[in-house]
Amino acid sequence: MIKKLLIIFFLFSAFIFPQADSSLILTEIMFIPQSGNNEFIEIFNLSENDTIDLAGYKFKYHTSNPDIFTDAGFGTLLLPQSYAIVFEGDYDINTGIYAGLVPPGALILKISDNAFGTSGMANTEARPVWLLRPNNDTLDVYTYSANNVTGRSDEKIVLNKDSSQTNWANSLVSNGTPCFRNSVALYEFDLQMFSLTFTPAIVIQGDDITIKAKVKNRGSNTANNYSIEIFNDINFDSAGTSNELIFSQSLSNLFPGDSVEVQTMLSSLNDGDYQIIAQVLYNEDENPANNKTINVFTVYPPGNEYNDVVINEIMYAPSTGEPEWVELYNRTDQAVNIKKWRFSDAASTAAITTNDIFIQPKDYIVLTQDSSILNFYNVPVQIVRFNLPILNNTGDNVVLRDSLGILIDSLTYLSSWGGNTGGRSLERFSVDSSSNDQNNWAASTGIFKATPGRINSITPKENDLAIIGFKPKQPYSLLGEDIEFKVQIRNKGLNNSQNYTLILYRDINKDSIPQPNELMTSIVQNTIASGDSIEINYSTNLFDDGNNFYIAVIDVPVDDDSTNNIGFTKVIGVQVNEVRNDIVINEFMYAPQSPEPEWIEIYNRSDKIIDLKNYKIADNRDTVLVITESVILNPGEYHIIATDSSINNFYNITSGISYRNFPALNNTGDKVILLDSLNRTIDSLEYFS
Repeated sequence: MIKKLLIIFFLFSAFIFPQADSSLILTEIMFIPQSGNNEFIEIFNLSENDTIDLAGYKFKYHTSNPDIFTDAGFGTLLLPQSYAIVFEGDYDINTGIYAGLVPPGALILKISDNAFGTSGMANTEARPVWLLRPNNDTLDVYTYSANNVTGRSDEKIVLNKDSSQTNWANSLVSNGTPCFRNSVALYEFDLQMFSLTFTPAIVIQGDDITIKAKVKNRGSNTANNYSIEIFNDINFDSAGTSNELIFSQSLSNLFPGDSVEVQTMLSSLNDGDYQIIAQVLYNEDENPANNKTINVFTVYPPGNEYNDVVINEIMYAPSTGEPEWVELYNRTDQAVNIKKWRFSDAASTAAITTNDIFIQPKDYIVLTQDSSILNFYNVPVQIVRFNLPILNNTGDNVVLRDSLGILIDSLTYLSSWGGNTGGRSLERFSVDSSSNDQNNWAASTGIFKATPGRINSITPKENDLAIIGFKPKQPYSLLGEDIEFKVQIRNKGLNNSQNYTLILYRDINKDSIPQPNELMTSIVQNTIASGDSIEINYSTNLFDDGNNFYIAVIDVPVDDDSTNNIGFTKVIGVQVNEVRNDIVINEFMYAPQSPEPEWIEIYNRSDKIIDLKNYKIADNRDTVLVITESVILNPGEYHIIATDSSINNFYNITSGISYRNFPALNNTGDKVILLDSLNRTIDSLEYFS
């Protein structure tokens, strides 16, 4: 009787929960989650009718012991044609990363411990996994690929009993598709615009381009009655319109997994950017999201050759506040478009411009990060601002490539080449000589320390007269006397100069700008041979007490570099009424007993009041400034110059005294010379022991 009751009970249980568990399959494995305890597996019930109780079922990872499924608060019954997701034991269902992603009503289970396998699933090596009955019989087995990026699971493509590698793929979405349709699953009707390609890869202005569009049937049924369209998206709005249509073809009978490719051509293209749209039109398509693709290509202007444009000047160690910059020069007889050109140093590369910018034939352009360069120079050419890589002061690579990636110019400079101090640029001698020849580079010699947008100061010019020296013969001059200037002029040009005029100005308003009312004289000169120099002397008494400024200018009909046609100098006018022997050396201690210092006494034997400021003492070898402040010496007064104040320990000195080291006086004999502020000798003697 008991045995009959048991049989009836089992039959009743089987009627309520028929265990047709052979319909259970693995459909998703998350073995490389974004973080933490977020691994999961997904199971699907293929049965059309049977509900399956998953209590006690197991998941086995690789060589580890099986993990047992447990109730996570949602029961353990998996309905027909439904998904179940199994999380790690310590996953928080309410706040975990899949909260809101798992559909409401999905069957959520956990495993009885906190990790699949021993310590989670490997994400760098392929591993087998099994779905097991409670008695450890195998229901499904799959070896995942381990070639996924973080957060992408392995998903089954067709939900059937085929667990081969070809029926699985990496998820197309981050965090997978827990308990809803797999991202890689097939639709019945699904045409995909699979690819849009262009031939050739690099298109030059005037070329033709072939456009190929491939459509793939990703559905499970044959696709009939569809069409492919290709558009030249002229306005770049990513929406093909009738006036942009360049190709259309109707097709039929594309079998599952097969592809079809169509092509068209655009001819005699102008340079610029193009955007192409390809789309497939299919009324039965269940997944229209993949029916369209967009791709772009660029038509480049005619290519350039190496050294068509050269790097001509580099400011890599500017003065404070000045930006770094690089000057380019177009050596060709044609304008060169630098659109999409790139500039590199040893560490980084930057696009110069995406606009049409032309360097005119035999002309310059300046590249910089900051237009504040105009605060330092009058730049007569176009300035292009972009993210110019920072150039190292000790040395760096400088590389210029055109829009096709063709090397146009490059060099590797060192600080020893020049331009590393004083805010001077590194200039190129010749645009026709090698960029990497150290002898073709040197620091700028221009008066503005650089020549952006102009011929370099060190570059030999066809015609170039330069003032190489302008100064007075003495920096000081007595009021009422003449001061003589010396002007040195050199012909740096390759040609003999024309006749020229040297014009001298007294810069009365001290603005460094020659003006007609400041003109002193004009001196007409004859030609100077290439490489020769000439010196011109001129005397004047046009100066006042204090600083006086003067300008020299060369006026010549033809000169390729006018920046060196001007020079500046200064004369200090002074009023000095003493003459030789107005003051005399009256006594000196050249062999004192230690520790008495050496000293010199001077005496004003004139009837003049004399200021001793900037007086000097010299011996046979050295000259030393001994009085730097204003010291008045009246008629009949003495003044002591001692090497230190310890002289007061030996004498009761009632005259004025100055303490300053002067040249040591030799005990065997020496010279003693008293010089005034103009370096004139006021008194001198030679003594012997």
